[in-house]
Amino acid sequence: MTDLCKAYRSLPFKIFLKHRWLLALLMILLLSLGCFHQYTGYVSFFFRAIRYTNELVENPKPVAIHHNHQGRNESVVCIIETSLGDACEGLGFASLVLETIDDITTCLARGFVPTVIWTECDYCGPPGNGQNYWTWYFEGRNEDIVQQAKTRVCMAPKRHPYGMPSVYLTRTGAMGELVDFRFADLENKVTEYYQPITAETRALANHVISGYLQPAARIKNAVDTFYQSFMADSINIGVHVRLKAGHAREMTLNHQTPPELQDFVQVVHRLINDITAKYADREIRIYLASDLDQVIKEFKSKFGNNRVLHIAASRGKSLNDDVIRKDSPNLLGDQVFTDILLMSKCDYFVHDESNVASVTYYYNPNLKSYYVSGDASDFRRLNAQPRFDSEELFRQAVAKETRNIILPDWRDDTLWAGLKARGGMLFRLLFTERQYLNTLRCFYKNMKWSKCRREFLRSKFASDSDIKKLMDL
Repeated sequence: MTDLCKAYRSLPFKIFLKHRWLLALLMILLLSLGCFHQYTGYVSFFFRAIRYTNELVENPKPVAIHHNHQGRNESVVCIIETSLGDACEGLGFASLVLETIDDITTCLARGFVPTVIWTECDYCGPPGNGQNYWTWYFEGRNEDIVQQAKTRVCMAPKRHPYGMPSVYLTRTGAMGELVDFRFADLENKVTEYYQPITAETRALANHVISGYLQPAARIKNAVDTFYQSFMADSINIGVHVRLKAGHAREMTLNHQTPPELQDFVQVVHRLINDITAKYADREIRIYLASDLDQVIKEFKSKFGNNRVLHIAASRGKSLNDDVIRKDSPNLLGDQVFTDILLMSKCDYFVHDESNVASVTYYYNPNLKSYYVSGDASDFRRLNAQPRFDSEELFRQAVAKETRNIILPDWRDDTLWAGLKARGGMLFRLLFTERQYLNTLRCFYKNMKWSKCRREFLRSKFASDSDIKKLMDL
């Protein structure tokens, strides 16, 4: 008690009591400054995002042009950096491949020399080292001339279905890019619909795949070994089953009814009966790719352990399991790509709506489609022969891209349109779309490896007239 009284009468304590309100006010002020500093950090990020990300706001497919005065190669190099966009946040391997095919086709149609760079994405490798993960999966093309070329054109990654039309669009009233195309034909069924896949779509995509998406030797050797060991002497049915909740929601948003597991089983049963009636002495194998262990188990119980083939892969255990077990990004990509290539080597293909199914379908132009949700008209369309060969289809793509480039320049928009776009972006950042913020972070994270880094960060994009000049239009 004596010590307490001494402490109470001490000089520091008296000063504290005398000025306690002033000290309390100072503490509140310091806390306010800390909060203000943190808040201004967020505000600063938002306004930098608005300043530096026109390609995520105004432009369907802008490009940046980088002039290298030390370059000696006169070719215009078209650099495709699809991983700059939302590839860090849930974009699947097959979706990334389809976006890349679309961009390669656009570059070729413009007369540019395409090369692809994947930096960080969900299916790439360890972040932050600047490695081109495209060459982990595919043979590299035109990489050497990137540094040697006088002019580089860098495709921006973000896409808007209502913007500049894809070279693959053929129907008036349809929308979307290759990644959006559907196996179903929804024209006359819904007000707005994505382009249905046609024989011409398949032929042109396969033309690009043949030149620019050949598997890397590591992947090709693994696929060939599996095929020779288990599939070479059989009639093979490739089956892709995707049933998880997220995929069902996606189909519902596109006004389609998600199939059930038994729908796939029934189609395979009928197909086996038809094959057996025609080739009684041939062994039939089923190569199954699925996102669920439950599907593997069901197929083996229906068709036999020896008949059903699959690779070891990360899957959910059941329909109620909404989480895929995580492996390294490279391994996940390897598994998806291996499934695609092995299914493309089959004689028949049972599938529903899926970008994995689309890439498989494009890899083999002779693979016969059994689209589970389709009707007779879908079957005829998907298994028809193209009306034109690939060279003529590419010539049409060149003509289409030449017409598309003659559009109103995005920089001709009114001041009000620009303010409105930026205001909408700020609102989404602050109040609605967390996914949008994640996309921006992915963009900034990967931007350091971009060959047009300065141009993108300054929002210094090419106008239509700039592109037309490079195309000699």
